[in-house]
Amino acid sequence: MAEDSTELHPLNHEWVLWERQGGAQTSDNWNALMNDVCTFSTVEDFWRYYNNIPRPSEIFYDGETRKKVGPEKKTIVEYNLFKKGIEPEWGDPQNATGGSFFIRQSLDASTLDMYWQNLVFGLIGETIENNADNTADKSGANCICGARIVDKSRNMPMYRLELWINTRDADIKENIRNNLVECLIDGLNGSRKGFPRFEFKEHS
Repeated sequence: MAEDSTELHPLNHEWVLWERQGGAQTSDNWNALMNDVCTFSTVEDFWRYYNNIPRPSEIFYDGETRKKVGPEKKTIVEYNLFKKGIEPEWGDPQNATGGSFFIRQSLDASTLDMYWQNLVFGLIGETIENNADNTADKSGANCICGARIVDKSRNMPMYRLELWINTRDADIKENIRNNLVECLIDGLNGSRKGFPRFEFKEHS
């Protein structure tokens, strides 16, 4: 029997992509500034959305212009990709027990987009956590909550890339950090500026 060409390929988790508009974020206006863009749980739905969503370089400050997006002419300063049921804020119970790896760098447009793309692929494909050492329950499986990329530019382009996890276990953190770096530089010439050096910040 011929394979059904319409068969979908489910991901292990359902994911939500969020965007945050520019403006001072407070506890009162979080819902107004942070909007969910799409939700997907299959490979096909991921590509359907991903191919039609602007890349970070197309919306973030590039040293010359602060871009306006869509008919509302809104400024987007942040993308978040989190497992469904986990909100991209420290106070969410899944996030509060762990912390986040982060880098803050000035990047050219192609590197910025490639970093984000690699991170997204690493999340939904689960290569960052499942490539870790599987001994003594230190694999890091199911420890990743999500990731975000933030435009921190003022007078010059500056971006912050983060991976949020729900644990502070030292061995798991080290495994995930190593896999994160390998994931991020895939397809890039790491010798140009050196490998990204992630720091870790606890959420509480």
